[in-house]
Amino acid sequence: MCAGEMNDRLHAEIESLHLDIPQDIMDRIDEQVRMKENQIRITPRGLTRELMAIAPDCKGRMRWSVILACVGELFSFAAYFFSAYAASWLIARGGANPPGFDSLVRCGLAAAASLLVYLLLTGISTTLSHRTSFNILGRLRGRLFAKLREVPLGYLVENPVGKIKTIIQDRVADMEDWVAHLMPELPSRLLHPLLCVVILFVLDWRLGLAVFAPLPLILIGMAAMMYRYRGRSLVWLCGYANVADRSAEYVRGIPVIKAFLQDRRSYDHFADAVNFYHHSTMQWWRQSWFGSALSMAAMMSPLLATLPVAFYLYANGRIVVSTLLLALILPLSILPQSFAIMQSFELFQVASNTWLSIRALLGMPPQKRPPGGQNAALNRDLGIAFDHVCFSYQEGSEVLHDISFTAEKGEATALVGPSGGGKSTVARLLAGFWDQSSGVIRLGGADTREIPFEQLYSEISYVSQDNFLFDCSIKDNIRMGKPDASDEEIQAAAKAAHCHDFIMALPNGYDTSAGDAGGALSGGERQRITLARAILKPAATIILDEATAYADPENEALIQEAISHLVRGKSLLVVAHRLHTIKQAHKIIVLDKGTIAAQGTHAQLIESCQLYRKLWRQYAGKED
Repeated sequence: MCAGEMNDRLHAEIESLHLDIPQDIMDRIDEQVRMKENQIRITPRGLTRELMAIAPDCKGRMRWSVILACVGELFSFAAYFFSAYAASWLIARGGANPPGFDSLVRCGLAAAASLLVYLLLTGISTTLSHRTSFNILGRLRGRLFAKLREVPLGYLVENPVGKIKTIIQDRVADMEDWVAHLMPELPSRLLHPLLCVVILFVLDWRLGLAVFAPLPLILIGMAAMMYRYRGRSLVWLCGYANVADRSAEYVRGIPVIKAFLQDRRSYDHFADAVNFYHHSTMQWWRQSWFGSALSMAAMMSPLLATLPVAFYLYANGRIVVSTLLLALILPLSILPQSFAIMQSFELFQVASNTWLSIRALLGMPPQKRPPGGQNAALNRDLGIAFDHVCFSYQEGSEVLHDISFTAEKGEATALVGPSGGGKSTVARLLAGFWDQSSGVIRLGGADTREIPFEQLYSEISYVSQDNFLFDCSIKDNIRMGKPDASDEEIQAAAKAAHCHDFIMALPNGYDTSAGDAGGALSGGERQRITLARAILKPAATIILDEATAYADPENEALIQEAISHLVRGKSLLVVAHRLHTIKQAHKIIVLDKGTIAAQGTHAQLIESCQLYRKLWRQYAGKED
């Protein structure tokens, strides 16, 4: 059955639940269904194989860990045989020919030795598996960090730091239980009930068959539990995620909620999410409780058939007392292993879902560029050129259509237009955040895809509205634009960016720490420091992606004056919403819905472009 048919059945299964599913949860379900279409199913063996491929030199160590765990499990059966022998020895002591105590001692010593071997082998197995686990997880984190250097820079911009940190730190750590414990222990856990059944068959085939008597009840109970399981579990998971999001939204939004008197409306959203989660959970429980109880009761009754069969055989002299005792002990020993196996497969579900997020990052296609040292020949006098460029974030959803323009050296070129028109996407394509789907972007006459990243980043200085500063001194933050810059050059750049005066007013001047992500400074101050960094950087191309978006009027005037220093002898590409900041640009390009609607100077566009004229009037009206 193909993925499309399976997902159609899943949708039909969800509809048959007769739940009044809210639209936001339904959207989550649709997203999960789409994700599952592109996912390759993972089996326990497949997960193990993929993890071991990260450290192939550890395969032998893990193989030995599995073998030792399984062999150790064999020795653990000594306790059962000794218990049966000890009980039969006590019964025989009351007979006419009592056995000697030395036979019990020998049996006990053999059992103790076997248990010591079991502990030794399982200890060595655990040591080997943990060493393998730490090796694999360490290499896995190394691969993920290496992948981050290969993936498009846009991935790092689009995804919050918390998400990437969670994948590299938390998700990888979550795999430890699978590698260190379940990979070596699951085979031995499966081996235990199998050996119990084999031993019972060896003792008497009727005892072996009796173990399977509760199996029909278990299967019936599981079938009742699994009825429409995929649909119910998907609804439950999405409902749970919705409650988590609504809770976080409600808590984070309390200041806004109180300021705008939205307590009741916001709480209703949260309450609706909780109520649906409760209703869907209770409906699922009512549907599955009988099957769960039946399966659990059957699993908890391994002696349901073996007990009467064993006593019948013993009463008729078919088996001896030690066999009778083993027939009572072994079925009971299956119970803890059965629960451990069930827990193992539950942990596998968690591990497989965790691995999918890791594998998605590892499988992301890298941006291909020539290796460092093979620099492209650039002619800085040629500036920037977009030649019939198209771009899609996702296949089949194009956001830029046939974009062509040039930005000359020593000139300021501005990108304007309605929100969602593609302005920042154009700027980020030039900065190498992604590769265009088709067309050519030229920098200094060379295709940007033929320029090594090191060379491209040295030629471009990118300043966004999210002005990030590191938790180090202001001097060191500015010096990142030119690592070998002198203090005099840093101060000259700061003066050009109009931030020298406020820096000198700080307690430690240029040695003052910017704080975590620049938190010790205001937004306008951070923007001017990032501009100082851009001024200091010896780059031929400057990209300002709404760099004045959060500036107040006073800071904006200073920032605009600082920008004028950037144009001298360089190519400047500016993305702006505040149209008066680019009124004097040499060329203004109007983008609308991913296409170029018009381009020219401010005066030309006021006369010829209705969209630009409308944008200008709207902006001018806000200014009045």
